[in-house]
Amino acid sequence: MRDVRTALILADSREERWRWELQGEMLIHRVRRILEGFFDRVLVVAPDPAPFRGMGFEAVADEYPDARLLGGITTGLKHVQSLHAVVVGADMPFLNRRVIRHLYGLRRGWDVVVPRGKEGFEPLCAVYAKTCVAAMEERIRRGNLKVLDLISEVRTRTVGRDDLDALDPAGLAFTNVHTPADLDACRLHLARLRGFGPPAVSFVAKSGTGKTTLLEKVIAELTRRGYRVGTIKHDAHRFEIDHQGKDSWRLTRAGASPMVISSAEKLAMVHPNARGEMTLEEIIYRFMTETDIVLTEGYKTGTLPKIEVHRSARSAELLCAAPDGRLLDHRLIAVVSDAALDLPVPVLPLDHPGPVCDFLEARFLTGS
Repeated sequence: MRDVRTALILADSREERWRWELQGEMLIHRVRRILEGFFDRVLVVAPDPAPFRGMGFEAVADEYPDARLLGGITTGLKHVQSLHAVVVGADMPFLNRRVIRHLYGLRRGWDVVVPRGKEGFEPLCAVYAKTCVAAMEERIRRGNLKVLDLISEVRTRTVGRDDLDALDPAGLAFTNVHTPADLDACRLHLARLRGFGPPAVSFVAKSGTGKTTLLEKVIAELTRRGYRVGTIKHDAHRFEIDHQGKDSWRLTRAGASPMVISSAEKLAMVHPNARGEMTLEEIIYRFMTETDIVLTEGYKTGTLPKIEVHRSARSAELLCAAPDGRLLDHRLIAVVSDAALDLPVPVLPLDHPGPVCDFLEARFLTGS
């Protein structure tokens, strides 16, 4: 069989996340651009191929639209001439050419070549052989649709973290855009690469720990050192800054969005969240690009790097780490505590902003 280098893009025409744009470019166009130049053929597999054919893609209909990822891979492999094909998702804007070429270069003698990233196996950025089709169709017939089960039963070559870290130092190769928040995070990353997006860190803690007091001291010290510090406070409850009867309230009620109040001393903006609360990344991307660093209070479940504030009198347990020292949140980069803790991240003293500012300066602000 002639080795026509082939890549399969799996797209769900029913959800259309692939239409979302990053830097003015539709996600699926970005994915194809990354693949072109190495692969001879790029084929889209989707429940309805018509929209993709209309945009100039070669596309085929998913024969097993209810079989999720497994069905798309099976369909694609049945339509390729080569023995192997790389499979990726249509909503993966940071696919890494070096990673993909490395995976493809390991294909000979294997049914599957799959990377194992920070979150485990990445079956949606992997190499599959046509020899898997029969086993895939049998699994679909039996209703066993887990690709990871297939991987464990065929000849599989795993590419580990050491190789991936060398090829993809930023660790973004397997990023999927599932939600608007994911898209905002991608935009923020690109803004940082272009040099005008600030680094951002979330300070998290259990209530009553003294997080706000520490953050107040850290902001004051960073400001004293000459940095412009932006702050975002998350409020889980409703709040008002333009009170009923005031001119600002009347203008907002009339439909102004945003509405800005300006004076010689300060400026305030009222931005109604008509489509729901803005994501943290979107707030930073829209309003914080002129700062040197953004420190947020709260956002325990957010995607930013986290510093946990811990006071032993409040609780012996941490939010982001287990009692045995294992990290429960891989985004944890430091803990500020009044106790001696054995953790794989730096433990900084509580109630003293200097070491915390030193850490932030060394990690995020050197060269600012």
